[in-house]
Amino acid sequence: MKLEITDCKGIKMIALSGEVDMYTSPELREEMMNLIRRRTSPLFVDFSGVSYIDSSGIATFVEGLKGIMSYNGKLKLVGIPDRIMEIFNFSKLDRVFEMYGSIDDALNSLNSF
Repeated sequence: MKLEITDCKGIKMIALSGEVDMYTSPELREEMMNLIRRRTSPLFVDFSGVSYIDSSGIATFVEGLKGIMSYNGKLKLVGIPDRIMEIFNFSKLDRVFEMYGSIDDALNSLNSF
């Protein structure tokens, strides 16, 4: 897995590529929880380069969502490939997470109330 933290129009974004699994999710967890401890909101996660995710990767995002919700922050998942989206759908987590097809869609969601 490759992980890059970038700034997208003033919003922190974690861009992921490769496999998010039991070997790589501890690094992701550490970086994401560092941002959450700083009360980052909104936090975008770009999945467009993710080729695989397992239950430990999913658990990392559930933990991150719980952490960010503790201060009413927003976690927005962006650009999820179909094969990864199937896992979120199957586990019904598509009803829990805010998911967007593109970064622009996620940015637009910030302006609509």
